[in-house]
Amino acid sequence: MATVPKRRYASISRRVFSYCAEVILLFAGILLLQGLLIVLRLNPLVQSVLSGAGLSKGVYHLWLLGTVDLPLILYYTATLGSSAQATLMMRWLGIRLEPVSEDPVGARRALLRTLVMLIPFEVNHFFMVWANSPEGIPNRLSLQYAVVGSLILAYMVSAALSPRRQSIHDWVAGTVVVNTRVA
Repeated sequence: MATVPKRRYASISRRVFSYCAEVILLFAGILLLQGLLIVLRLNPLVQSVLSGAGLSKGVYHLWLLGTVDLPLILYYTATLGSSAQATLMMRWLGIRLEPVSEDPVGARRALLRTLVMLIPFEVNHFFMVWANSPEGIPNRLSLQYAVVGSLILAYMVSAALSPRRQSIHDWVAGTVVVNTRVA
């Protein structure tokens, strides 16, 4: 009878470092995309502000969803649902996503994990767009920081308390993050 090797769950510090490095990489990509859309005059927000028409909060939020959230969702879903089951930074750091059960991670599970993982990110966008004065000046920063910070803390504490080091998004998707390199 074949023995199943024991999983070596990735440390929380390695996971956090991977995520932070990935965010920096993705932020650079989003900045390039936004810059390209401005240069090509495809950004309706810039055009409306330059024309003096003002800025619609609804259009602004849709713009964020389409040009920030959607690329992130596609990136995480495609990389985590691929045969590598890892983002670029996860691969570099020697960690990857695995299913808890025998079923493969696949696109559906990767998408679910991504959507739950990005909840704090989207809550932050909600505050950026909707929780400000009519002039667009943020006036609920303390609440924004408390809510987003609490969500991030809940994700980290859940991973710290879990025997498998599963964060909320791992638990919902039925995944774990494991080391791929032998110590």
